[in-house]
Amino acid sequence: MNVFSHTETMESDYPLANTPATRMLAEGLARAKDEQGLSVRKIGKQMGYKTAVVLSHMATGRVGIPIDRARELASILDLDEESFLLAVLQQRHPDIEWSRLFQRGPSPDNHGLAMELEAVLGAKLKDLTQEQRAVMREVAGERSPRRRWLSVHELATVTLLRETFPQLTTDGLDQADLERIRSAIEER
Repeated sequence: MNVFSHTETMESDYPLANTPATRMLAEGLARAKDEQGLSVRKIGKQMGYKTAVVLSHMATGRVGIPIDRARELASILDLDEESFLLAVLQQRHPDIEWSRLFQRGPSPDNHGLAMELEAVLGAKLKDLTQEQRAVMREVAGERSPRRRWLSVHELATVTLLRETFPQLTTDGLDQADLERIRSAIEER
């Protein structure tokens, strides 16, 4: 399969992957797991889903997030309900300018971004730690942030690498270690 057809397949299998609602849900699920030990399976069961895969599909953008379940999801995941509901409405009906209907501030674009960031954070922007502020400045200043920053799905791999190679964060890996990792991956 060439790169072009692979990209087309990814876009058709995950048509909602880049929506704010999907990103907010994925971050909320990751935070619930890290902070409360809640697995996707436990959350799915709590919501009455027969299988938790439906939540995974929502969090990857394979399927849309149901509007009628948005408030419940926001409550369970400690997301700002209003921000998450607005993001879900935008995901399900992108042709409607929801931010205009719910606009509170002078700029719907800036307000929407602030609402999304607060929903991911689970708190108001004014409550960011200095470290979080520094990281956000770095992300905003980076021309290709996805190349530099990890997705929630990559964290386990990088955590394993950091545990295996403690010098990774300060010295990087030497050529021999890189070759051993590459060989192990290719053997798969």
